[in-house]
Amino acid sequence: MIVGSNRTENFQYAIRNLARAAEVQERLGREVLYLNIGDPQSHGFRPPEHVIEAVTQAARHSFTGYTHSAGLPVARNAVASYATALGAPTTAKDVFMTSGASEAADLLLSALVNVGDEVLLPAPGYPIYAAILNKLGAVPRYYKLDGSAGWQLSPDSLLPLINSRTRALVLINPNNPTGSVTPDAVTAELLQIAHERKLLVISDEVYRELCFVEQPRSASVIAEAMGLPVVTLESLSKTHLIPGWRVGWMRFTHAEQMGNLIPAVTTLADGRLCSPTITQYAVQTALEGDTAFQKSFLKEIKSRRDAAVNFARETAGLSCIVPDAAFYLMIKVEDLRGETDESFVLKLLEETGILVVHGSGFGADPRDGYFRMVYLANEKTLGNAFEEINSFLKNFHAASY
Repeated sequence: MIVGSNRTENFQYAIRNLARAAEVQERLGREVLYLNIGDPQSHGFRPPEHVIEAVTQAARHSFTGYTHSAGLPVARNAVASYATALGAPTTAKDVFMTSGASEAADLLLSALVNVGDEVLLPAPGYPIYAAILNKLGAVPRYYKLDGSAGWQLSPDSLLPLINSRTRALVLINPNNPTGSVTPDAVTAELLQIAHERKLLVISDEVYRELCFVEQPRSASVIAEAMGLPVVTLESLSKTHLIPGWRVGWMRFTHAEQMGNLIPAVTTLADGRLCSPTITQYAVQTALEGDTAFQKSFLKEIKSRRDAAVNFARETAGLSCIVPDAAFYLMIKVEDLRGETDESFVLKLLEETGILVVHGSGFGADPRDGYFRMVYLANEKTLGNAFEEINSFLKNFHAASY
């Protein structure tokens, strides 16, 4: 018998892991409503035509073989121009195209940390970072976002977490799963703390252009003004409705302060040859083209957000904070009756066919009773889902006595 490595023992990615439980329900004949993954296309949204056309034309007329491991020059130049226009002067050599922002995180952390090193992560926060660190034998250390304060944080709360093994601070702004937006002044404080403690700042800004309030400034812009290094992770997956195209990148601000990190990233990137070439032709058109579709998308998902918030608040036993960005709702079950959040969402799935993700899958305390719901579905579907959840809660509380 061939035995696999133990590297995956602590590799947990709750968003996908729960899907296996949903597949079991489907094999039993139950229809499942997938509200666990933020894929706009799964709920009827389509990419803008000019982005589709750019890739279609490239498939017919352009080179689509292996490109440089850092990406197509046209894509890297487009990202550099985009970042420079934001206020963070960037050249193409400061840009690495990747297979989504998740691969950027994997390459970057693999190049940065050794076994036993620690990285500061937000809780709740996107779980891929903890999964990567666990795979590498490094340690995620969580700084808490306060649900009672709109999922914000106090920069001073990071200080007790930092020690000689701490290598980096991950910021996710806007945050996934909470949809909260960190104020620019707080980001500046966090950058200063990281600089004083010699930590690399990794700023995940995948949802920055999907805000219902004023967008936060990119951490790269703030870092540029402060003369500090930062690595920014971005993608077209959510902003341009093409998650399956796997178009992402990392860009370096004040790269001269990053020592041998970029050569290490380059070495790792060389080993996987390149990210998909053909979809990189979407980058220039996406970043420089018409954004009317994005305004329409934001208007529609804001309507769905408002509906989901109202449904949640009208359901006895649930509460939530209105998210300022993205398309996720963190919902609190006020009384878990001694259950964990994971057992709660698994029971919800088994009895209603509704798949959401438990809060502890994002680093929240499993006893706090949170789950994340994707609210991309139309209002009728969301309304039906909350009716099912309401009925489930009544039975759940009655049965728990």
